[in-house]
Amino acid sequence: MTAAIRPPAVLLVEPQFVMRRTMVAVARELGLVEFHEASSVARALPLLETRRFGGMVLDMGDGSEALTLFERVRAGEFVCRPDLPVVALTFPVSAAAASRLEALKPLRTLDKPFKVRELLASVALMAHA
Repeated sequence: MTAAIRPPAVLLVEPQFVMRRTMVAVARELGLVEFHEASSVARALPLLETRRFGGMVLDMGDGSEALTLFERVRAGEFVCRPDLPVVALTFPVSAAAASRLEALKPLRTLDKPFKVRELLASVALMAHA
């Protein structure tokens, strides 16, 4: 008997409940990833300190808090690998914030509003990153 292959664990940091629930439900239905949810950067911290993730979907709406979290991931401050694949969900941002984000090398950047299939395609890339 073959063991079931579990989809990779991905941390989803998204403040909007309906958006989180939609992403989690569709990803679960398709067997893409196993999302672990956090409604804010502050709620994501304990998860990043104790769990290894195969990727992260990070809403950049928290501005500097989200950018700082992303920088800390890249600096190796958490148990996940520093080159963790990250999909950044953004609104139009300042040139300075855009430059800072680009320097962190997200796997992908999706501007809100985006189509769910765009996010799912980006999340599917995490399994190969």
